[in-house]
Amino acid sequence: MYEIFDDYCWTKEKKVITKDVHRIQGLGNFAYWNLTNSTAPSPMHYHSNIIEIHCMIKGKRYTQLEKDHMITRYTYTGNQMFIAFPFEWHSNGSEPQTPCEFFAFQIDISNPYDLLGLNKEYSYALYQQLIRLKNHLLEVGKTHINYLKTAFTFFSAKTTEDFRIGVQFLTCFLFNLQFLTPVIQNQTLQIDQNIQDAIHYLTDNIRQNISLAELAKVSGYSLSYFKMKFKAETGITPLEYINMQKSK
Repeated sequence: MYEIFDDYCWTKEKKVITKDVHRIQGLGNFAYWNLTNSTAPSPMHYHSNIIEIHCMIKGKRYTQLEKDHMITRYTYTGNQMFIAFPFEWHSNGSEPQTPCEFFAFQIDISNPYDLLGLNKEYSYALYQQLIRLKNHLLEVGKTHINYLKTAFTFFSAKTTEDFRIGVQFLTCFLFNLQFLTPVIQNQTLQIDQNIQDAIHYLTDNIRQNISLAELAKVSGYSLSYFKMKFKAETGITPLEYINMQKSK
């Protein structure tokens, strides 16, 4: 349970351009994934001062997000995007991710006046638009996906000039997020209510020494089933979740 950043990679299924390669202020990793096989889910983690965006082209992807002591499971498909905001704990749950194709990138907002090569006025305007976003799921049109495709095509050349051109298309994509339609919220699914009850009990008593047996009793499950069900629902063990809450 920590911050996770992928290393530079350039394979048929996974292309990751890291910030030490492109050196564009305010941009973290910029990646293209075209997975033809199921992959292991990512563990619960967060990003400091970073907005992370996954824009789906085809297939289906799952993300579980912990916020205000609630864990919500999001499902997004082609022409939809998921946004994880700074310091939000998220993972892919416990199930392998199915084959899919998507773009993913990170915007570091730690310096609002120096984003993506923009001057201070436009950089701060972009920052304001990004932090005002409220929804985690948005519908994405063909035009917006083409912005990302074009941006990544230029980034793939890996030259300073091409990075400068590519970031212009990426900036166009970002400035348009405010106009995108949120995905209807009933498409998000909450985790098992009994496990959620145990999570609420834990967070309400986080400063106490709570045993797993006590949490299992709150959930109404046996201890062995509780531990299995908790990981199946959240992607992490009860003990890992306790440590995560205490570290906040």
